[in-house]
Amino acid sequence: MHGSRAERVPPRPGQLPGPGPEFADGGRGLLLVERLADRWGWYPRVGAPGKTAWAECALP
Repeated sequence: MHGSRAERVPPRPGQLPGPGPEFADGGRGLLLVERLADRWGWYPRVGAPGKTAWAECALP
């Protein structure tokens, strides 16, 4: 997943606030990732604007 808005930096894992007005125009995808993934994170893209998010889900 790539985010092209370099001016918006998402919270780190475990630091997302609950759903509310701050998510009215975006950012809800990371709430889903936080709830469903076992591990996730993001990092700034090198040589391009934005950031890359990653997630891992453990298989039973």
